[in-house]
Amino acid sequence: MTISRISWRTRAVAVLVLFAAAGAAVVGDYGASVDTHPQRRIAAANLEYVLGGDDALSAHNLPRAHDRYYGVAFELPLLLAERTLGLDDNRTAYLLRHCATHLFWLCGGFACFLLARRLFGSGPLALLSMLLFLLHPRLYAHAFFNSKDVPFLSMFMIALYLAHRAFEKDTVRAFVVLGMGTAVLTNLRIMGLMLVAAVLGMRACDLLCASQWSERRRVLKTTAAFGAAGAATLYAISPYLWSDPREFAEALRALSEHSNPVRELFQGRLVHSDDLPWRYVPTWIAITTPPFTLLAGRHRSGRRCMARRRASRPGASQHAVAVRMPGDRLSDGAAARRGGAGRAHLQRVAAPVFPARAALPAGG
Repeated sequence: MTISRISWRTRAVAVLVLFAAAGAAVVGDYGASVDTHPQRRIAAANLEYVLGGDDALSAHNLPRAHDRYYGVAFELPLLLAERTLGLDDNRTAYLLRHCATHLFWLCGGFACFLLARRLFGSGPLALLSMLLFLLHPRLYAHAFFNSKDVPFLSMFMIALYLAHRAFEKDTVRAFVVLGMGTAVLTNLRIMGLMLVAAVLGMRACDLLCASQWSERRRVLKTTAAFGAAGAATLYAISPYLWSDPREFAEALRALSEHSNPVRELFQGRLVHSDDLPWRYVPTWIAITTPPFTLLAGRHRSGRRCMARRRASRPGASQHAVAVRMPGDRLSDGAAARRGGAGRAHLQRVAAPVFPARAALPAGG
C-alpha cells in the first residue's frame, strides 16, 4: 500500500501513537504540580461521600469550603484506578496520573483533527491543525502534570466536535450525546456552561429561522433532548448535587466569586493576581504561543474580515457564512438542509480557532 492511499484519519492515529510513545519516554521527568494533592483530596472526599460518608463533603473535610463544588469526572476515575491497582507510593500514583492526563490530551488532539476535517474538508489541514495543538510548548508540558486544566481543554475540543456533529446530523441521538459531553465539560470546569449557552443560542436561531411547524418541532425535540441528557448526566457525575440539585446555583456563585490569592511575576515584579493589568493576558499568550501560530491566526482573521466586507451587500442573508471557501459554503438553503442556521453560526465561530486555515485563499 502506497502512502498516498492511506487515509488521513489513519495518518492522524499514527501521529498520535508516535506522540504516545514519546510521552512514555519522558513521563517520568515531570513532577507533581501544586494542584495535584488538593485535587486528589477532593476526589477522595467525593469517593467517601459516594460510599456513604454523609459528612465527607463538609467544609471541615476539605482544604477550602468551595472545593466541594469542583467536579471529579476526571479525578475520581484516577483515584479509583490508584486504589484498584494498589498504588501505595506517591511516585507511582503520580506517574499513573501523568499517563492518564497525557492520553486524554491526545484524545483532545484527535478531536481537534476530526473537527478540523469537518470544518475545512481537508485532510492535510486537519492534520496540521492537530499538530499545532499537540506541539504547543506550554500545552505539551502541562499535558503530563496538569490534571485540572488540560482535561478541561481536551474535553472542550471533544465537545466542539460533538457540537458540530450534532448540528450536522440534527438528530435526537446526536444531541443527547452532545448533552452528555457538555455535562462532563461543565463538571470539569463550570465555565463549560459557555458552550451550553452557545448551543442553546444557536438552536434559538434555528427555531427563529424555521419556516414550517415540522422544522420547529424537530428543533424543540432535539433541544429538549440536549437539555435533559445534559442535566441528568451532570447530576449523575456531581455528588454534591445528589442531596439538593438546587445547589448548582450556589456552586456557580461560589466559583464565580472565587479569588486566587497568588502573586505573579510580571515585567520584573511580583503582582497580586487581583491587580494584574489588562496587558498581562496578551503578553502571556505572546510569549507562550509559537510565532507561526500567532501570525497565522492573525493573518487568517484579517483575511476573513476583508472577505466579509467584499461579500456584504444589501439584502444579504444574515445566516449565510460570509467567507466563501472550500468546505465553508453554506447558503440559507444549505444550512437548513444540513443542520440549520445554528450550524452556519457554528462554522463561523469554530473556523477561526484553527490558524491552519490561513493556508487557503480567502476568496470564493
